[in-house]
Amino acid sequence: MSASAGAEVSHFPMRVGEFLKQSDRFLDRGDIILTRNKTIGSRIVHIGTGSFFTHAAFVFLLPSPRENFQNTFVLESMPSGVGLANIKGWITGQNPPEEIAILRLQGHGLDRAYFKQVGGIMLDQVNSAYDYGIAVNLGLSVWFGIKLGWSRINRRTTAYKPWTPKTFICSGYIQYGLVEAKRRNNLDPDCVLLKEGVASYDRAGLLAVSPNDIAHSQKLKWLYAVRRGFVHQVSSYEQARDVISGARS
Repeated sequence: MSASAGAEVSHFPMRVGEFLKQSDRFLDRGDIILTRNKTIGSRIVHIGTGSFFTHAAFVFLLPSPRENFQNTFVLESMPSGVGLANIKGWITGQNPPEEIAILRLQGHGLDRAYFKQVGGIMLDQVNSAYDYGIAVNLGLSVWFGIKLGWSRINRRTTAYKPWTPKTFICSGYIQYGLVEAKRRNNLDPDCVLLKEGVASYDRAGLLAVSPNDIAHSQKLKWLYAVRRGFVHQVSSYEQARDVISGARS
């Protein structure tokens, strides 16, 4: 049974514990998670940009009894570096630290094999640092199109030059993985660009894709919003915002 089929026959709102027990039914590898919390950093991003969501992560592993783990893990870029996190720690307990929404990128060729490669590319950057410069610009609402000094690939060049950024912000980290997986297979990456107007050869623009850009991307399908121990099905940014802000019970 597919994740979407499992969601359609299940009752929502659903308690987080029940959802996590069946996360292999409701989630797919490659799903994107947007979050907000009460930390100072999150508030700075929210105030500076007006973005409702202030962090992004990538679903990397789903529960696999054959491999002896029962949890869902995400890849994320944080000030402490790139690494894995257990989604259970974000949304369970009496006072969950995160309120999240879950989205899915769909399209031709965006299958399990593709997202597995995306995850591998992202995991390979575990020692990469967090890009404080972009993060500060994000918090201060500085124009994301500003060039950061990296060389660019000529618009007319047919062959991509390999590149590996040394620093990320959370959402740029995801955008990098999505584009790089297409690039390495000599496929057109335009279908996985999450920000309107950014070009696949513009590495500065790719790395500066923000959580707000992801939230307003027309290429993502909204699935769930999670608040205070309950998972709600949603179909739009507005519905997810209402659930997380408490306007929709």
